[in-house]
Amino acid sequence: MARAKPARICAALFGLAIGLPAAAQDLPGLRDARDLVFAEDGAVEWQVFPDASLSPADIATLEQINLIQPQPYYAAMAIHPASGLASPRTSLAANYHDEDNARAAALAACGEACVVVMVIRPEGWQPGRALQLSAEATAALADDYRALARRARAMAISPATGQWGIGESPAAAIAACGAEDCRAVIEG
Repeated sequence: MARAKPARICAALFGLAIGLPAAAQDLPGLRDARDLVFAEDGAVEWQVFPDASLSPADIATLEQINLIQPQPYYAAMAIHPASGLASPRTSLAANYHDEDNARAAALAACGEACVVVMVIRPEGWQPGRALQLSAEATAALADDYRALARRARAMAISPATGQWGIGESPAAAIAACGAEDCRAVIEG
């Protein structure tokens, strides 16, 4: 199991819709799932959403952040505009299964009156993909999941937390995932 956690970004750093199948019988198997997800070590793209509170230097920092300290997809950064980018309230949530939940986690960690100023996605991302996994879950799909017996295996994810789990059945994968909103997304 892996757990994505929002991380507070400190000033020192700056110095340097899941569309899932509705029923279990509709879950993709390993071969189909591999075709649906991005490579775990593939290129990422990040988009900056300038806010009036950000200086040109802040925007330049955001545009370079993945070069300074690479983050796995899906990620989002939220700031409190009145406090600025280098504030302790600035929050980065990374390694989620989709952009919407990364945004929600970053905003929740930042607190009231915060705005999202950056997102990180796999290169070539388009909305509405049938299956989205975090970079870490995608790596597990390629390694750990593939190593399980071909006849019985499943993967579950928690969209809200970024957690995931694998097991010999959907129920086992959901239990390994460990969050209330875990649901099976791959079987077989």
